[in-house]
Order: sequence, then C-alpha cells, then structure tokens
Amino acid sequence: MFYLISTILFSTGIVISFKLFTRFRIDNLQAITVNYLVAAILSYLAFQGRVVPADLPLKPWFPFACVIGLTFILVFVVFALSAQKAGIAVTSVSSKMSVVIPVSVGILAYAEPLNGIKLAGILASLIAFYLTFRKKQEQKIDKRVLVLPVLLFLGNGANDTLTKHAQMFHVGDETLLFLGTVFLSSMIIGSLMLLRKGFRQGPGLHGRSLLAGVWLGFLNFFSSYFFLLSLGKFESSVFFPIFNVSIVSLSALTGFFFFRERLSWVNWAGIVLAMGAILLIATGS
Repeated sequence: MFYLISTILFSTGIVISFKLFTRFRIDNLQAITVNYLVAAILSYLAFQGRVVPADLPLKPWFPFACVIGLTFILVFVVFALSAQKAGIAVTSVSSKMSVVIPVSVGILAYAEPLNGIKLAGILASLIAFYLTFRKKQEQKIDKRVLVLPVLLFLGNGANDTLTKHAQMFHVGDETLLFLGTVFLSSMIIGSLMLLRKGFRQGPGLHGRSLLAGVWLGFLNFFSSYFFLLSLGKFESSVFFPIFNVSIVSLSALTGFFFFRERLSWVNWAGIVLAMGAILLIATGS
C-alpha cells in the first residue's frame, strides 16, 4: 500500500507542477526534456549494480524501454494539440478513460480474476472520470480534430499496457535500469524536438524552465519508480482504476482549495463516486 500511495502523491505533484508552469511562464518542452535527463541520471545512480551502456541494447526489455520512451513524448504532444483544438474537457476525459485498455488486457490476456463487485467498481470509476471533468457548457468540436482525443486515448492506454507487460515478463530486478533507459530515450527524443524548434524559432533556453525541469525530474523519477513497484504488487484491473481515480480526485480537490477552481455539483458527485469505486474494487479483490 505504501508504494501505491507514494505513486499517487508524486504523480499528483506532477499535475500540480504543470498547473504552476503556466503561472511562472515555464517552457513545457524545455522543462520536460531536462526532467527526463534528471530522472535518467537518478535511475542509473540508484541502480544496485554496474551500468554498462554497451549491454543495454542486449537486455530483453530494451525494445520496450525505447517504445515507452517514445510514447511518453508523443502522448504529451498529442495532449497539448488535443487541448488546443478539441478542448480541455474532451482531452481530459479521453486521457483518463484510457484506463479501459490496460484493465481489459489484464483481464483478457493475463487471466486476472473478475467478479461482480470489481466490475461494478471499474464501471463506476469510468463514470467518475466523466463526471469529475464534465463542464456546464457543451463544446462544439470540429469532427476533423476528434482524431486527437482518440490518439490520446490509444497512446495512454498502450503506454500503460506496455509498461505492465514489460514489468511482468522482462524487467525482473532491473527496474531502475529499465526506468533509466525509458527516461534516456524520452530525453533524446525531446532534445531532437528542441533542436528542431531552435532551428525554426531560434535558440532560447530559459533558466527558470531548466530549474523547473530539475524539480519535475525528481517528481517523475519517484513517481515512475513507485509506479513500477506498485504494478508488481497489484493486478492491472485493480491498480489502474485506483491510480487514475485517485489522481483525478486529488487534482480536482487541489484545484478547488489552492487554485480556486470552481467545481459544479456534478464534479463533486464524480469525486464521491470515485471514492466509492475505489472501495468496490478493493472489496472485490
């Protein structure tokens, strides 16, 4: 339970940090790229053993680390585009609803047990996602940009599923080495994106963005580390709904109390339902 609670708290810290980035005019891409560098260094330093770069491509989990590192960056880019073109509400729901993918894979591919109580909890958690992010005014969306929330849904779900598969069958006791390689892959891709941006708009690194990236790197390392440890302790059908519902609930409460974001009675109903979903899933396990 300690691993799960730690994962939720550090992950919520990342969400809060992104809220503050806008206030302090932090360049997201610069901060995220530096974050991956810091997280990779921490992962390799914390690994109990010798790190031999030439041996990394020979590891059975290496292809998964590269693909997951790629999806980390791509999903972020898609999230930003979706928020701009399809709207925050649709984007948020699509992102959180992706929990359906790893949960379904866990039940269908890994034969994880499913009973009526757990199923009710899973369904309740999905409804809670929608209610928590539901806005009063309906948004009209151009059908041509609906592909962005769909890609976000698939990207998040695929990323979580690949991480679970790698943890179950390939990572073993090399969790930190695996994490470091994932972060390093993301950092390399982020650096290429920064170079491309620099060629098009001119170079311009900002000290505050780099410092924000260091802070984000610490949060990301501990969040991901406890995330993988939690995956080894819980079934996918239990972990992912609890994890996502908790992030949604804590983020909403933080926004209300610290950022003065107004929540409708429907949003509060979603938070209460989320708590009930957690109890149902835990009871059914």
